[in-house]
Amino acid sequence: MNPRLKKILIGASYPLFYLTVFVLFCVATFPYERLKDRVEAEFNARQPAGTGTRLAIEDMSGYFISGIEADNVTMTTPQPADEDGKAVEPKVVTIEHVHARVSLLRLIAGTTHVNFGADAFSGTISGHTSDAGGDRVIELELEGVDVGSLPTVAQAVGLPMTGALTGSVQLRLPESKLSKAEGKIELTVNDLSVGDGKAKIRNTIALPKLSAGDLELVAEALDGRLKVEKLNTKGKDLELIADGNVRLRDPFEQSLVEMSMRFSFTDAYKNKNDITRGLFGAPGSSMPGLFDLDPKNKNAKRPDGFYAWRITGPFSRIDADPVSAGGGARPGNLGLSPAARGARGFSP
Repeated sequence: MNPRLKKILIGASYPLFYLTVFVLFCVATFPYERLKDRVEAEFNARQPAGTGTRLAIEDMSGYFISGIEADNVTMTTPQPADEDGKAVEPKVVTIEHVHARVSLLRLIAGTTHVNFGADAFSGTISGHTSDAGGDRVIELELEGVDVGSLPTVAQAVGLPMTGALTGSVQLRLPESKLSKAEGKIELTVNDLSVGDGKAKIRNTIALPKLSAGDLELVAEALDGRLKVEKLNTKGKDLELIADGNVRLRDPFEQSLVEMSMRFSFTDAYKNKNDITRGLFGAPGSSMPGLFDLDPKNKNAKRPDGFYAWRITGPFSRIDADPVSAGGGARPGNLGLSPAARGARGFSP
């Protein structure tokens, strides 16, 4: 070896050895327990007293050199008392494992690139986010996630749900603004079902299990407008078809929804038992079910048995209005206008 090159390598090895030992020392002595307590305290301090979600982390440690991981992350949300004033068990969501790691090489180059993943909701979630070039990039992969365990979904539907969520989300946010988002969303919920025959709708009627089949969502975002190209399912108990647009806003809760939707229950489900016959009417009978006695449902029902709705408004307060059979509803667009307002939420 060239003596001069050998001297240079020996000289460079000292700072490299020091840097390696320093990094290993920092990783080995980092106060992860204090960080865990800090994360719990700051999250819980931001929640409303008595009704807010409480965060608890069983264990936190290092993940490779530049990341952290946590096990058994629990979020407990108190539930309001039922109509009889009886206490309801709090909603508990547990994430078995979650990790995140910053790319040191990209950080040196001035880019924050974070890889993350989790074993949660009976499935896996993985992806990364980056701010390269001033734009925020988000890529997410989901595999076998139980939709019934997702807090937001379960709260919105109000009934037990089962189904495995799989798919991907790829978004680029210019200037980190959701209102300028571009990208693609492709998600599928396999074997979706709603209800279990025990949980009651509005604490009155226990809806028998409804098998909805595979729900597919395909949407593309361009300049902040998310076009829902496909939101369909056709199961043995339910058929649903929807499309439309979402004008994305910052924050997300202010995003504006302009959607059309129609759905129908199969004769087999209507005739499943006395409850379904009472709710939807027995197939072939001239006696309407309780579902059709609701004025909004009655106005939404079309001659082909589908119930057609227009859904509009911000995500924080979505409005649903029926589209009557005489209102110009046509297959494909259902005759829906984007300016409707009316009943909040859906009829039973």
